[in-house]
Parts: sequence; C-alpha cells; structure tokens
Amino acid sequence: MPRLPPDVTAPTLAAAADASERFLLVLVLAVAAVGVAAPAPGRAVAAGNGIDIALAVLVFATGLSLRVADLAAVRATWRRIAVVLLVSTAALPVLAWTASLLIGDPVLRSGMQAVGVAPAEVATVALCVIAGGEAAVCATLLAASTIVTVVAAGPILRLLGAPVIVSSAGLLGTLAVVIALPLAAGVALRAIRSPGPGLDAVVRLVTVLALLVLLWQVASQIRLDAAYTRVVIALVAYIAGSAALGQVLAVRAPAGRATAVLLPVAMRDFAVAAGIAAAAFGPVAAAPLGAYGVLVLLTGSAVTLAARRRVGP
Repeated sequence: MPRLPPDVTAPTLAAAADASERFLLVLVLAVAAVGVAAPAPGRAVAAGNGIDIALAVLVFATGLSLRVADLAAVRATWRRIAVVLLVSTAALPVLAWTASLLIGDPVLRSGMQAVGVAPAEVATVALCVIAGGEAAVCATLLAASTIVTVVAAGPILRLLGAPVIVSSAGLLGTLAVVIALPLAAGVALRAIRSPGPGLDAVVRLVTVLALLVLLWQVASQIRLDAAYTRVVIALVAYIAGSAALGQVLAVRAPAGRATAVLLPVAMRDFAVAAGIAAAAFGPVAAAPLGAYGVLVLLTGSAVTLAARRRVGP
C-alpha cells in the first residue's frame, strides 16, 4: 500500500488530533455512558490490568510531549510548587474526611477518605498538555504528590482515626511501573529525537485515546444503586471543594501555570485511591472510587476545554 506524502499525512493527522481535543468532553460523556450501560467488556479488560496499561500508555505519550527545557524551567516556579504541595497535602485529607461524613455506611465512608491521601491523577499531565498549560509544572506536582502518598498515606489516615496499614513498598512499586518508568521513557525519547508534525499529531491522538480507554474501564466499575446516592453527593462535594482549593492556589499565576496547578489539586488518582482503600479497609471500601474516577475525569475534561480556550492554540 503506497504511503501518503508527508504534506498530506501530517495536516490530516493534525486535524484529527485537533478534533479529538476540541470534542473531548463529548467523547468523554459518550464513553462514560457506554461503560455504565454495558459494563461487562470494560470490567473484563480492567480485570486483565487494563487500567494500569492504559495509564502507562497515557503517561508515556505525555512524556513524549514534554521537553527537557520545559522541565528545567520548573526551577523558576519552585516556591509556588512547594506551597501547592504543602497546602494540598494538609487540606485534601481533611476535605475528604469532611465530605465522607455525608455517607452513612462506615466502610464506604473509609473508602471515600482514601481519595484525600491519593496523589494527583496521572491523566492531569495529559489534560494539561491538551489545555496548553505548563505540563512540566503539572508533572512535577504529580511526581511530588506521589512521593508524599507513598510516605504519608498511612500516617495521615491513622491521624484521621482510621486503623489502617498501607504497604509503602507495594505502592511504590506499582507507581514506579505505571508512572515513573513510562514518563522517563517518553521524556528520554523526546530528548533523543524530537517528533515532527505528523508524529506529534499521532502522540496527541494516542493521548486522547488512552484517556478514553481508561475512562471506559473506570465507568464500567460503577454499579447503579440507590444506596450510592449519598456516596455520589459526597464525591461531588469533595470535587467541588478540591477544585475551589486549586483555584485559590493558582491565584495570580499566568493562565498556563494556573491550569497546571488547578488540575493536579482538583483531580486525585482514583486507581491509587482504590488500591489504598481495598488494602486498608477491604474491597467493598473501594466501591466509591469508580464513581469518583468518572466524575473527576469529566470535571477535568471540562476544565481542560475551558482552559484551552483561555490559553489559546
């Protein structure tokens, strides 16, 4: 089969990538609906480590979008990054604990509290890239919050009154495979060979596709039940509160940097939170995290599109 000339292929791929980002919220809503309506395929894929694989692909594609120069420039923003990390580490667990009081079932309430000690959502860096934000700042907050989770998740939950033991070694190993190694590989490959317009468009398409596959699997975990009404209300309250905190921490920052601060504060990693909840309180406690994953990815996608219009192409 003959290849299309570069002057035809690259613009076509770029147009497809632009369309996928422009209609991201519509795609997210459609995929979430499919996952909830027909959950069996998504659950089967997730049972085969599909969520971890989708996350690793998403992180790798994100790494390909980051330049070493961008990462080096993070040094100029270290003060804001330090403040964001300290405040979010202290405030989000308290916010999650407060929101969990809306849930009657003590086991589900404990699972809700695990969201507050989870690191920033892996997808935030990809969303930041789509939004035109300072992705290197977002990646730094993701990495730092991950370290905090490994070290402090157990002590913080115990401080809030939960009798919990979290394996730091197991958590660190999972995060290294899913986040650290793919991100480092993507950044290194980008440093060796910068992608041209066509390959850059492919990376953007893969980023959106991996995000949609991830969301599809998460949405398939939701079980529609009237008993979870209070869980959803608590999750919405937590997401609203964490987004408000992100807005406050992003005050007076340039638009691109504000997006890089808002997304990781407002979006915490549902997969890690589910792992912590299941290990600490049992599998039932992880039930709210599927709904949280869908809600937070929907919120993040909406924020991304709004920020993309504000930052510009």
